[in-house]
Amino acid sequence: MVPASSCAERRLMVKRSNGDGSVYFRASDQRWCATLSLPSPDGKQRRVTRTVPAKGTGKQQEAAAKAKLIELRRERDKNGGDIETATLNVATWMRKWLRDVAGPEARPKTAASYRTTVEQYIVPSIGRKQLKKLTPDDVRTCIKYVTEKGLSSRSAALTYQVLALGLKAAYREGKVTRIVTDLVNRPRTKKTELTVLSADDGIKVLQAVSGWPPPLAVDRLRSRWAAALLTGARQGELLGLTWDRVDFLNGTIDLSWQLQRVAWQHGCGGTCNRKRAAECPKRRIDAPADWEHKHITGGLWWSRPKSHRSVRLIPLVQPLYGILEARQKQSVQEDNPHKLVWTQPNGSPIDPSRDNAAWHDVLKLAGVQDARLHDARHTTVDLLYQAEVPEAIIQEIVGHSVVSVTRGYKSRGNHAQLQDAMKRMSALMIEAH
Repeated sequence: MVPASSCAERRLMVKRSNGDGSVYFRASDQRWCATLSLPSPDGKQRRVTRTVPAKGTGKQQEAAAKAKLIELRRERDKNGGDIETATLNVATWMRKWLRDVAGPEARPKTAASYRTTVEQYIVPSIGRKQLKKLTPDDVRTCIKYVTEKGLSSRSAALTYQVLALGLKAAYREGKVTRIVTDLVNRPRTKKTELTVLSADDGIKVLQAVSGWPPPLAVDRLRSRWAAALLTGARQGELLGLTWDRVDFLNGTIDLSWQLQRVAWQHGCGGTCNRKRAAECPKRRIDAPADWEHKHITGGLWWSRPKSHRSVRLIPLVQPLYGILEARQKQSVQEDNPHKLVWTQPNGSPIDPSRDNAAWHDVLKLAGVQDARLHDARHTTVDLLYQAEVPEAIIQEIVGHSVVSVTRGYKSRGNHAQLQDAMKRMSALMIEAH
């Protein structure tokens, strides 16, 4: 038997690093224990403790406690920095779901969205609730937490959706006997009104970047905005476009890859003490096995689009044909290790966040209303009509299944004036290069 010390607990006098845990003798019940600190939903530390049976000599019990501590560390590292306790709470389960289910099955951008929702909204609001005792009121509390932060109805609906996915997985694994989100209606979402640039606005944008001399900030990217407005392609599809997929001979652009920023994840179980996962020696990307991707640099990757319909060959039409030809001649004299059509001045890929900022600067320069880059597809249809591109080709470029949808994108306006402006703008841009 180990003699009781005068203190309630007698800890071993062994200095350990943060996160290593400790073993100690608990005088209250004459037991040796192993304890390890873990993250908690409220940001405070919580401890998982394992006790050793009161058998054998004191040294034997102490050795058994050290072995328990090693087991705890291994379990923590295996489970991404957490340990499932007997009273499983929402935070522990949702993190386990992210690591073991959503991570391997969802694409990295989707998994990152789930992770943000779990850590910023679900864990702070109901993370300490026991999973088995979760009620409809708890679900409503979680939704209320989101709306009271002033976030949109879409954020509330996404939080509900992520929680529901986690609870369905818990039900399948026998962790709960019901899916409590099924008892609560999904939050209604407010319809978002798109700000659509007209064909006139589109031409103003193109004329603004085709002027000479152009503003320094848009000089190298003038063809970038022409491509956005004359292809309707997604941002990542154009930022990830390489010259080997621009076929001037056959007049096509291959949009089979896109550029994405993907967040690195810690692969160390949270033990490397690095705040940024990108600096973790064991950093990794959580992704399903069928996700096709190629690393570019840092956190930027080429990846295949989600849908097979998004992998497409689109016709390269005038005036974009001439604009890209001029851009290619310019790029030959630039440092461009990744053979991208558009790069930063040092040859690095353009980060999507910088690209967005540049787009809004261009709209301001052109003196038109602000609009999202993704909402420029309506403008694309109008501009292609004004460039006298055949209707069947326009349908193919924007990826519409029927021509009636393409016609629905077409606005009414003075087409003769727009056609004339389009031709003059095209000549200016090609000449400027």
